[in-house]
Amino acid sequence: MQIFESYIAGSLFDEVYDSKKNVRECWKDIVKNIEDSGLELLKEKQSEIDWHLENNGVTYNIYDDHNGPSTRSWSLDPIPFVIEEREWATITKGLQQRAKLFNLILKDLYSEQNLIKDNIVPAEVIFGHKGFSTEVFNFGSKPDFNLYFYAVDMARGPDGKMWVISDKTQAPSGLAYAIENRLTMNVIANDLYPNIATKKLSSFIEDYKSLIKELSGGDASTAVLLTPGPHNETYFEHAYLSSFLEINMVQGADMLAKNGSLWLKSLSGLKKVNTLLRRVDDRFCDPLELRNDSTLGVAGLLEAMRENNLNMINPIGSAVTENIGLNPFMGKIAQYFLKEDLLLPQIATWWCGQKNELEYVLKNLDKLIIKKINTTEQSRVYFGRKMSLLERDAFIEILTLNPHQYVAQEEIGFSTVPYYASNKIEPRSAVIRAFCLKKGDDYSVMNGGLVRMSASKDNLLIASKRGGISKDLWILGEDLLNKNPINPLTFTTCIETCIDNISTLKAENLFWLGRYLARSISTTRLILHLIKKITNFYRYEVVTSKESQLILQNALTHMTMTYPGFMDINNKKNLDVFPMLEITSVIKDTYRTGSLSSTIAMLSNANINLKDLMTHESWKLFEKIQKEWYDFIGRKGDSTMSVAGELDKFLIYFMAYKQLVNESIFKEQGLILYEIGFRIEDALLLISKVK
Repeated sequence: MQIFESYIAGSLFDEVYDSKKNVRECWKDIVKNIEDSGLELLKEKQSEIDWHLENNGVTYNIYDDHNGPSTRSWSLDPIPFVIEEREWATITKGLQQRAKLFNLILKDLYSEQNLIKDNIVPAEVIFGHKGFSTEVFNFGSKPDFNLYFYAVDMARGPDGKMWVISDKTQAPSGLAYAIENRLTMNVIANDLYPNIATKKLSSFIEDYKSLIKELSGGDASTAVLLTPGPHNETYFEHAYLSSFLEINMVQGADMLAKNGSLWLKSLSGLKKVNTLLRRVDDRFCDPLELRNDSTLGVAGLLEAMRENNLNMINPIGSAVTENIGLNPFMGKIAQYFLKEDLLLPQIATWWCGQKNELEYVLKNLDKLIIKKINTTEQSRVYFGRKMSLLERDAFIEILTLNPHQYVAQEEIGFSTVPYYASNKIEPRSAVIRAFCLKKGDDYSVMNGGLVRMSASKDNLLIASKRGGISKDLWILGEDLLNKNPINPLTFTTCIETCIDNISTLKAENLFWLGRYLARSISTTRLILHLIKKITNFYRYEVVTSKESQLILQNALTHMTMTYPGFMDINNKKNLDVFPMLEITSVIKDTYRTGSLSSTIAMLSNANINLKDLMTHESWKLFEKIQKEWYDFIGRKGDSTMSVAGELDKFLIYFMAYKQLVNESIFKEQGLILYEIGFRIEDALLLISKVK
């Protein structure tokens, strides 16, 4: 066991080793395979995984980092998280029960509200949560007002059982990443883990497609996936899911509500939408009735639901069921609705709005974590053992003023699982996200999930933007139910992008992609020509060289419209002597309208809005352009010749990208719109240069 000699788990429960340091039965084959393969093969397979993820463009967006690339690569560990079949069957029953309960809770809270009337759940827990939407009250009695898609984060507790950490009911994310993790692991599994049988994911995707077909009345072309847009953290997943589920991905600006129905705007006219898979949070879906400053939704969307002309996965109002204030009452809710005990244990939780519970929390702060019930807003999490006496007193004052807004949870350690890092294997805490889908009166559970690990051994940071790492979840056992010869995970469907059906927003972005690309190319060429003219000043007859240089300088200001620029009379002397100061500003100043850097930023925005139309090669090239451009504009003190060399390189990149755009999109898919934009901009720039 040489490879695992350095694997020392500090948790109360380790996934691989029992308390006597013996390998658990379900891990024996995995451990043996890793030992037989050795660290060198593990290292090789990690490189192979990284290559496949990069080649497939698996990323997540960084929306709050304005000084670097907007995407980061997805990370996947070559060692899976393993659960044996019999244990997963027990977990599945618990997940199905929990999904049913939350569906019943959702329908009750927006109809009879018997949970409140019969004192099962305090009214303050519901009405004090910002996820409760009064705008959809009485919708709960509608037959299509259901929690169709449900996810839960869980981890193994110190007792060896899976404990529920949190419930995801509003717009659960992670499914596409779980699918991609499995597809990538399939590539290396035969070499690293031969003869290990696992349950498949394909039946869950088929169930999802069947659900969409059922909700859309048999015509999936009337279903769409509503995304917040390309700057959302999980935009890759939105595009990925729309492809697998064979539905169009749209933004709020692509649609309008009219006559109590929802319509997709296309170049050929309005097309009715009757089913919506949303990835936009509740309050942002309808600026008319919900959050009036939202630009992500569609005004009138709620009215379409009210008129029974729109099915939604999951409906607006479901955010209230992500309320951790419900956790202390889930046992009572299970008895109330199902006459059953909860099958899956939860983290012990106390709602501070009750006198006895508040007293317990105040007496035991050192052992507890205190949170607001409103997870829909950014709020501090208080760790009792980490607070100083001063912080403790201040917090107690806050808590006693608004106790109904807080819950306390027991602080416990979760199990550890092996992780390959820097040519060694070490333990990491891990959280599993499992997925459930409504199927008739029951729920189907995906035989797998998304496992996220902490970025270091010392803490559990599962947010991907902070450096989290993922694993594939393997449920051991033969999948006898999956006999379909066509595996939905083995192909990617072509999205309908005929110019007649293309959305107006995509059409607009195609047009501006052409304009911004033409502007980037022409601006780079003129600046490059001007710099070369300056550096070759003494190569030719001085007077004419100086005159042509001044003409080019004025042409640059006119073409980029960075006025006053070289036309600044008050600064004429300095500009003539030190022209590179102005030229550098026109190149690098992102906040200067008309600069090359601001043009590239706008080109980037158009590019990312068309990501699902472009070939993978064009994505990779543009990401390379972005990365190197950020490096270039961040450097100070480059020589004139160094700047010229960089611009030469970027001009080649832009020309290559232009060719890839031409190869990515057919004329029937809207290439003509891009060409119109390119030619219009090219003509306008030519006119501006000869002023």
